[in-house]
Amino acid sequence: MDSPFSEYLDSGYSPSDAEISLIKALIQRKLDVIDSIDKEIDNLEESLAALKARRKANKIFIRKHQALIAPIKRLPPDILSTVFLACLPVIECPEAAMTPNHPAVVISQVCRHWRQFAFDTPLLWSRIQLIVPQVNCHPYYAPDGADRVGEEAAALFNSVIQRLFDATTIWLNRSKGCPLLIFMEATESAAGGFGSPYSKILEDSVLMGLGKLVSLLLSESKRWEQVRFKLAIISNDSKSQLSRLLFLTPRDVPILRKASIVISPLEVSQAPIVPGVGPVPTDSWFGITMGTIHGQALRSLTLACPKAATKLKVLQDGKWGPA
Repeated sequence: MDSPFSEYLDSGYSPSDAEISLIKALIQRKLDVIDSIDKEIDNLEESLAALKARRKANKIFIRKHQALIAPIKRLPPDILSTVFLACLPVIECPEAAMTPNHPAVVISQVCRHWRQFAFDTPLLWSRIQLIVPQVNCHPYYAPDGADRVGEEAAALFNSVIQRLFDATTIWLNRSKGCPLLIFMEATESAAGGFGSPYSKILEDSVLMGLGKLVSLLLSESKRWEQVRFKLAIISNDSKSQLSRLLFLTPRDVPILRKASIVISPLEVSQAPIVPGVGPVPTDSWFGITMGTIHGQALRSLTLACPKAATKLKVLQDGKWGPA
């Protein structure tokens, strides 16, 4: 920019009093220009913001009207139901966990119409996955902290059980009268054999929690169509809760068509031996009598268990032969 002082800029020149007054006037003139430019910038930014708002409003208008003519809205209910059911994962997958990320829940949150449609499609809720975390009963805590550790572990386990119980209740209610596919993986290991006080706290918590879930499943046993159980069961039948799933009669499971049962017996001898703590380990597994696999509708059976882990009756359908 032109200035009467251009030749003196960036130098050691010292202006006179008259020149100082002139320089101040030049500075004020440029400050006024900057103020004018700032006002123009503010006006342009306001105009730009208004244009962006109009653009956004028009995009929302377009998107919402495009949604009205989306092809999926024209699908017949039976095809839409098939699409929804195809979104369900394999029952053993982590995605099948009954959480807010489950496909049935996600579908029900898309819009009001899909929510109602999801609730009116009970097959979406007919797959029950129960994976119960194992409670580690470690015997090497200091005695003064053992009770606290046991109580904290029990409280955490109880919260997990309550979440699974609540989710299962919702799924069972929404599945209405549909046949059920159930996958349950659980262990009674914390109930297996330490005699210390803190292990007793965990044992009671584990058995009570598992009993709560088992009772809920048993209340709907007449709807079992397919079951997949992976169970680690303690040898004491009178204390075991998971073994209750195997004591059903054919009348209890009238439509059970497919069963896959994996049993891992928990022996007291498998627990770490701590001198002076708990009973002397012994081989106390006598097996269990399984009635669930005698369902008259049963067409497929997979049974995996150690030798002598079960005391099987002769299956009622002659084509299976003796077990």
